[in-house]
Amino acid sequence: MGVCACIFMNLLAQILLWIAAIVSMYFAVFWFLVILDTPQKIQRKHWKEWPLLSVIIPAYQEEDCIRETMESVLNADYPRLQLIVVNDGSTDRTEERARAIAARYPSRDITILSQKNAGKGAALNAGLKLARGEFFATMDSDSYVHADAPKKLLSYFTAEDIAAVVPAMKVRTPKNFLQKLQWYEYNVNMFYKELMGRLDALHVIPGPFPIYRTEVIRKLKGFATDGNLTEDLEMTLRLQRNQHRIVQAMDAIVETIAPATFKEFYAQRNRWFKGSLLNAMEYRGMTFNRAFGDFGMIQMPTLLISGALALILIVTGVYYGVKPIITLGYHLAYVNFDILTLLRNLHWNLTIFDLDFMSIALTVSMLTMSLFVFFLAHRITREPVLKHGWFTASVFLLLYYLALGVVWAGVAVDLLRGKRQRW
Repeated sequence: MGVCACIFMNLLAQILLWIAAIVSMYFAVFWFLVILDTPQKIQRKHWKEWPLLSVIIPAYQEEDCIRETMESVLNADYPRLQLIVVNDGSTDRTEERARAIAARYPSRDITILSQKNAGKGAALNAGLKLARGEFFATMDSDSYVHADAPKKLLSYFTAEDIAAVVPAMKVRTPKNFLQKLQWYEYNVNMFYKELMGRLDALHVIPGPFPIYRTEVIRKLKGFATDGNLTEDLEMTLRLQRNQHRIVQAMDAIVETIAPATFKEFYAQRNRWFKGSLLNAMEYRGMTFNRAFGDFGMIQMPTLLISGALALILIVTGVYYGVKPIITLGYHLAYVNFDILTLLRNLHWNLTIFDLDFMSIALTVSMLTMSLFVFFLAHRITREPVLKHGWFTASVFLLLYYLALGVVWAGVAVDLLRGKRQRW
């Protein structure tokens, strides 16, 4: 029985690994072909008169960040700006500090609104009701927009079917090792978003300073408020379903503060991953639907299976990591834990024919592709590859995505338990 179970487990682990490898290679080849394709020249709109831009900052327990966030918006190089801060039931000094900043700019169009805690989506909708601009931007209260970003983003609204334009997002002044790892992650993510933008296949509009057409979002009844964990991703899926275009702008920069502790990192990514999976399930009718182009054929399947691929890597990694320990324990028990006898009878009969050349070739191929993407991503984001040292870069390449797999495992456990959370 034990031998049969061992054979079954080995076979299952190999099948799962090959499924993960084949699927991953398929998507890697697809994006590689997109890289080789010549991108279309981006058109820009030259505004005779800049339109009013409303900026909504939903804030919850952000007393340490709200001042700098508001000032980054107020100091932006843009002539017509309405700033709306929605304090969503904070119990700290968020409202007090927001009002103090507003008092320092008496000539600016600033509104501070307070409401009972209802969630980020409800806070955004409360701000949207007060927005007077033809366009509005959302702004996470721990993020900072570069001064030239508003004009650059608005220049991409060259057609009526463009509903949103998204800036490039980077980690702001990473201080510890975890934040530096996330700095690399954000650069790689921006590379993929640049590729997605070429295909009109962006799957998420992050909270830090995307600009929307106000009329379009109002017609869609605003942001989700039913406990949705990732209202920005849900809005993106809704825009895609209604055939609106979303443009990625790589030259407009916004910075955000990355989690500094693993606890904060886990909580943030758990919410992101859980929200993306739940929203993908809600909009699953778009998956493999040719009516939605590359978004339906590539992005929606990716949203649905990315968690499964991560779990496969974690489960098989644990299995192959624990298996030698169990085998060693079995051998020790066989000789009554006489370690010296075991060592005297230990023979190494490894030959070149014992190597799994297919697995080695696959591993080398995936690693080569990862390195190619890593270097190309930093070229596109105009950041030095070794800005935070070769050790940090190596850990990111070899181990970081395993940590994300651990988060996916936590998501699976939470969903099985029926656990939900808010922002």
